[in-house]
Parts: sequence; C-alpha cells; structure tokens
Amino acid sequence: MKTKVLLVSLVLCTMMATKAYSFGLGAQFNFQAGRVFAPGMALVLSPSHIVHLALNWHFPSDEDSIVGLTLDAAPLTLPLSSFGAGTFNFTLGVGLFANLILADKPGFDGGIRFPVGFNILLGRRAFEIYTHVAPSFGFHLLPNMGLSDPHFPIALGARLWFR
Repeated sequence: MKTKVLLVSLVLCTMMATKAYSFGLGAQFNFQAGRVFAPGMALVLSPSHIVHLALNWHFPSDEDSIVGLTLDAAPLTLPLSSFGAGTFNFTLGVGLFANLILADKPGFDGGIRFPVGFNILLGRRAFEIYTHVAPSFGFHLLPNMGLSDPHFPIALGARLWFR
C-alpha cells in the first residue's frame, strides 16, 4: 500500500513540476474486448487534454492477470453540443499499447490503437466523463513472435482536471 501511495504522489509531483497547462487524474473501467481482455480498471494520468496515459489491469475469470499500458493522443476533438459551462465532444486519436500477461504461459504484446469516442466536460471543464472504443493491431513477442489478433477494447472513465 505504501508503494502505491508513493507512486501516485511521485506522479502528481512530477506532473505539477512540468508546469503543464493542465493535467487530469481519474479511473477507467475496461470492458470485454474479445478473447484478449477481460473486464478491468485503469489509473488514468493526462498531462494535457490531448495526451492520455493509462495503466490498465484486467481480471480474467481464471488465475491469469494482464497488466497493460496505453498512451493515446487525441488531437481531434469536435464539439457536438454545449450546455451551460459544459460541452459534449467527439474524439479521434492514435496511440500505442503494451500488455504483459502473467500466467502459467506468460506473454507480451504491443502495437498501435485508434481510439474513437465521446466525452462530456462539466463544471468549467474541471470534470470529464468519457467513453471510447480503440481498434488495436499489433504483435506478440512472447511466448512466440508474430502478429496478434486485432482487438477492440472498450473503456468508460472519468477524470478530474487540475489547472
């Protein structure tokens, strides 16, 4: 527990030291994405409204577990509607993923992803609720090398933005 608190504190201090315009901190729920991923959660750190970093962990039904890292950039954000101080937006981006499979037969895969989704920014853009599907294509290095099956992770999350 102390290690987790220390890690989160270190990340927050680093984010504040970079003097970024803003950064977001939140959680994300990952839904079933074919044979590759089981439902799970993610800690989301965003140094700007464009770049998002998520540390994912998945909970398959058996003894296996998957730890993953995604780094997405969503440079295209189109406002669809506004209400009060909030907006409803369409987002389109590109990103990278890496997954470590911890099981009897461990594995590692990585590749490229294309997140497409929607977000709602509330309270003068201080709170965000979002969802996206990210068609992903890549390769696996362990247990053998080759192309991995395409998969389509689905996420639903929320972030608090600090400015």
